[in-house]
Amino acid sequence: MSGPISPRTIAILSIGQMGLGIASLLIAHDYRVITNVCDRSKATQDRAKNANIECVNIDVELVQQADYILSIVPPRDAVATAKRIETALNSNASKKDLYYLDLNAISPNTARQIASSFKANAPSIELIDGGVIGGPPVKSTNGTWTKPGIPLSSPHPLDDPNLLHILNTRQVGNQIGSASGLKCCFAALSKGFTALALQSFTTASALGVYEPLQDYLATYNAATGEKARKTVVGCTTKAYRWVEEMNQIGETFAVEGGWKEQARVFREIAGVYEGLAEVVEREGTGGMGDTEGVLRVLGEELGKKN
Repeated sequence: MSGPISPRTIAILSIGQMGLGIASLLIAHDYRVITNVCDRSKATQDRAKNANIECVNIDVELVQQADYILSIVPPRDAVATAKRIETALNSNASKKDLYYLDLNAISPNTARQIASSFKANAPSIELIDGGVIGGPPVKSTNGTWTKPGIPLSSPHPLDDPNLLHILNTRQVGNQIGSASGLKCCFAALSKGFTALALQSFTTASALGVYEPLQDYLATYNAATGEKARKTVVGCTTKAYRWVEEMNQIGETFAVEGGWKEQARVFREIAGVYEGLAEVVEREGTGGMGDTEGVLRVLGEELGKKN
């Protein structure tokens, strides 16, 4: 009689808020989760260990042990992270077959570039195009999980139905680019809206009409006002990630949607988040715990530039 089946191993790069949540979800469902955070801060290393994520020392160990790799990094790091795994696999004599789920906020064109690189330099890596829509997984007190949605697209879908179910995935196409494009379309509405809210609210404050604006929103568009106030606070710690995401959205709309130069508006939106990220990096988020605080700090910064 054969012994128990060993759990499949999933590598996650990297262990930020989303990566940690997905790792916790997978561990709770008996998957083995590994990562390589040797070059990260002690806080990140401790976060991984405290979540029972096994840490390996080098990427070669990662590809030797993993059945699947989930890439969940800032968009600016997506291509470099894929290249890391490509290099590690080519340093591994076994050249094992490996699924690589790119769940980053990148354009279809960027996803296709990664796929082409894998095909040319590491053909045993099967790219699954994907994205994450929603917040990190959270376990409730009654034991159920609130999960983000994960659209996927690939000519060769994953071979683990249980994993697909646990991750709350949906196959949205059979070509590289469909899932990443869907993510960009979604993020344009959510994060694009937040950038507009930042500009609207700071401008209203500069004009001395912020309170009347809130009154009119409460009367005629309460849901929009509530969402705007919430998101301008929530974006402060994420702005640095969203800079390249806006550029990727612009590329998606220009190339896939046919908007060409009209899609350059997202380059300007990237600039909104870049400016906010610079303020946060320099001064931290102190004093930005509510809407008025964000507007005060950002308004002061804008005033210095005028």
